[in-house]
Amino acid sequence: MNANVNAPLPWYKGINKEQWSALIAGYLGWALDAFDTLLYSFTIISFMHAWNLSTGTTGLVATLSLLASSLGGIIFGIIADKIGRMKALTYSILLYALATGLCGFSQNIWQLLVLRLFVGLGLGGEWTAGATMISETWPKEHRGKALAIMQSAYAVGGMVASLIGGAIIAYFGWRVLYFVGALPALLVFYIRRNVKEPQIWLEKGAMASKSEKRDFPLIAIFKGQQLRKVLLGTLFVGLIMIASVPYGTWSSAYLATPVAKGGAGVSAINSTLMIFPTYFGMLFGYLFFGFLSDKFGRKKTFALFLLLASFFSPFQVYTAQISVFLYLLIGPIVGFFKVGTYSGLGPLLSELFPTRFRSTAVGFCYSIGRGMGALAVTVVGFYAQTFGLRNVLMATGIFFLLSFFFSFLLPETAGKELD
Repeated sequence: MNANVNAPLPWYKGINKEQWSALIAGYLGWALDAFDTLLYSFTIISFMHAWNLSTGTTGLVATLSLLASSLGGIIFGIIADKIGRMKALTYSILLYALATGLCGFSQNIWQLLVLRLFVGLGLGGEWTAGATMISETWPKEHRGKALAIMQSAYAVGGMVASLIGGAIIAYFGWRVLYFVGALPALLVFYIRRNVKEPQIWLEKGAMASKSEKRDFPLIAIFKGQQLRKVLLGTLFVGLIMIASVPYGTWSSAYLATPVAKGGAGVSAINSTLMIFPTYFGMLFGYLFFGFLSDKFGRKKTFALFLLLASFFSPFQVYTAQISVFLYLLIGPIVGFFKVGTYSGLGPLLSELFPTRFRSTAVGFCYSIGRGMGALAVTVVGFYAQTFGLRNVLMATGIFFLLSFFFSFLLPETAGKELD
């Protein structure tokens, strides 16, 4: 009896309503972010056929959209430091949801490009505002878990997109898929009603900025010791993005491209379904990374995941032309290790910087790193015209190995009190 009375409560019992509400908002926003991001990947083949486009052109559009996402992360990071995390989150969701819906009315690739730029701005801002808000709301000992749960939403959004994306295109056309992508706008009503600004931002961000004269956030992050941390964070994120973003963008097109042209020769509808196992593995990779990093530290967990991803990621690309069964079998393993690392980026970056410009710094590091991944998408698209998608996508796995070695340069931040 006494043993039961004195037994510690499960960790989630100590989380209050405000903390859960912040996590739910970030979770739903990120899941819908994933859904909207994948729409372009699923419709690439449709554009290429309808508008007679090359892989280089479609890759360039994807890159520019991702670069806009990088810019959005920086812009909304500054907005979040100035007017609040919750407000920045709602504005970013509205922007990407409405712009996604309008993509369905595009008559050519250039109209689509303009709208995808606005989609990118909103998508980049959502992660920055959401991750910062959760980091500042949740207790330090559970920060990794909370952001891992938020990051796992990307896998859920990806699985939903992979299950319905191909079917919607096949039966209703690609435009309807973009109309469905406008639904995240409804999430704003929940956020406005249930989510509050983090107390630490109200005390050290909003109130302090009114009483003190401070540098503009985007200037402050490049002063003194902050510059080294910004460079470390940006380069680390960039290496991971270069290794993973190109395959996320080109996977559906690679699977649907004929074998003679360097693809796997799978039908368009099956190419979207074949991505599902990878996203299933991502779901658990995100969650396990968060729990492991809270227990064993950020650096050790990053090193383990990145080392294994450097092997399994190119191996999966290699198997696509050999055996569909083997490709599907390896998918969950690849998703687990390759993208599970994303769970650690939010806690790591949030713990590196002070509250007064945390969102700006987090947004800058993540967004510039994401921009590096975006440039890699175009590079892959153009080189694929000569060497084939398979060979070029396999080569990107080298950057997982580089990020593994780079992880040893990072400071350990697990369990740090935010200042």
